[in-house]
Amino acid sequence: MTRLVNMTAASGVTANIWIGLKKNGAASWLWSVGATQTSHGIAEYTNWATLPDSTHNCGGMKSDGKWLSALCGTNLPFVCQDEDGSMYTVSENKPWRQAQEYCQLYNRDLVSVRSQTENQALQQILNASGPSSSSFWIGLFRDDWKWSDQSDSSFRYWESSQPNNDGACALYNPSIKRWYDRGCANPYPFYCYSVKVTRLIVRMEIKSSSFFDVSDSTLSEAILSKILKNFEWVKLHWRVQPGGKVFSEKQKKKISEVCVKVT
Repeated sequence: MTRLVNMTAASGVTANIWIGLKKNGAASWLWSVGATQTSHGIAEYTNWATLPDSTHNCGGMKSDGKWLSALCGTNLPFVCQDEDGSMYTVSENKPWRQAQEYCQLYNRDLVSVRSQTENQALQQILNASGPSSSSFWIGLFRDDWKWSDQSDSSFRYWESSQPNNDGACALYNPSIKRWYDRGCANPYPFYCYSVKVTRLIVRMEIKSSSFFDVSDSTLSEAILSKILKNFEWVKLHWRVQPGGKVFSEKQKKKISEVCVKVT
């Protein structure tokens, strides 16, 4: 976001600019801090007291460690998290969006809870902050906006009144330095970006005690599937040889015994 702000300022662009965020109708619970190198923006670990209400799009936690869903305009105290992972509560009641902006201004973001260990650590902080009936905002929200590059980043930077159902595509307003939703058919300038991709070719030798049909595509796909389970963070595919084969049989070396007479 900082890079986008700096690019538009340097180029003198003042018009609205399309960004790659689009509404797709499939809502997910996300963490406001966004995806990192070691975690995803999607909330995979959950600890709901009851199933979230379909009309509630923001999440909080009670002092007993259980999660609750609520209308985002509800005023609640909240918990911020710093870059080093430290957490602290803010007793001032705010709607979820204003609580997030407060945390982003002074810290990193609203707190994320991605495991049972983190949930227990936050519960201890909340127990020391108020009665068991108290509820606090955490960085949990639900929306149906997705990035066009298929990334799972949950980073959002909407203007306070947005999105307001003006359309299914998102744009950046350089004067406000925030995002707005607009109809996708509107003509606006846009920025593209490229990703550096590194390709590595690895030669593999497979030994088998039983017969191995080198032309069996089902077997080669099964082997690739097994390998992918250990390397989910990269894209792997076989390099097909001339003739459509993936594997070729290695010729066995003939070993000759030589007798040497020693006197």
